[in-house]
Amino acid sequence: MPYTVPMAISAVSSIGSGYLQLFRAGAADAHGRPEAASRVQPAPALAGREDADPEARLLDPDPRRPEAILAARPADEAAEKRVEAGRAEAASRAKVQSDKRAQGEANRREADSRLGELLGQKSGMERKRAERQGERSAEVLSELSQLKSRDSEVRAHEAAHVSAGGRYVTGGASYTYQKGPDGGQYAVGGEVGIDASPVSGKPEETAEKMRVVRAAALAPSEPSSADLSVAAAAAQAEAEALADIARARMDEAARKYSAGSGPKDPGAKGQAPRASLDLLI
Repeated sequence: MPYTVPMAISAVSSIGSGYLQLFRAGAADAHGRPEAASRVQPAPALAGREDADPEARLLDPDPRRPEAILAARPADEAAEKRVEAGRAEAASRAKVQSDKRAQGEANRREADSRLGELLGQKSGMERKRAERQGERSAEVLSELSQLKSRDSEVRAHEAAHVSAGGRYVTGGASYTYQKGPDGGQYAVGGEVGIDASPVSGKPEETAEKMRVVRAAALAPSEPSSADLSVAAAAAQAEAEALADIARARMDEAARKYSAGSGPKDPGAKGQAPRASLDLLI
């Protein structure tokens, strides 16, 4: 390694010369030793400002001097105006937002009030509907009760006719129906057919038949006008049949009396007609 030592010596020489130059740049201290040069140098823009031309200072003022502050005031006023304009715009926006909120609150209160009115109207309508339904229900119940009562009454009425009419009833009871509010069919009228014609040539049978017909017509607890009419007709037919029976008996008694088949005792005369009258009664 022939070149190692000379290169190290050369490096040390370079570092030493650098330190010598650094100390030469400074002044000597009280002991005659050179001071280290200051590493902080004055700013070129501020160097010699005290000795500079006043006009130059106006063109390039020191920010720390009053004239620099006066020169910067127009820029500050413009900034303040912009700030004030920004504040005014922000206040305007805030007022618009506040007005919107106030309007929204007013609209909400109005909507709540209107909603309350509508709910009140709805409640009133529902209450009236319920009242009408209650009235309707009461009417329906009353009508159903009347129809059921009428149905029972009609069926009992016609059953009495059938029971009392016996063999002279020509058919079962027929009914007239009415549809109730519940959809059911209820009997509101009825009739029973009965043979009320006289038995030809047989007044005794006719009288017996008319008694049955009259009893059948009057069998219900509350006979209708038609029932009373049938009963009256049966009673009339019965009376005519009894009259026919009486005449036939009187004719038979008179014929026997005329033929001399009656009693010989004169005091017995007239007893046959009297017996016929007793039979008629």
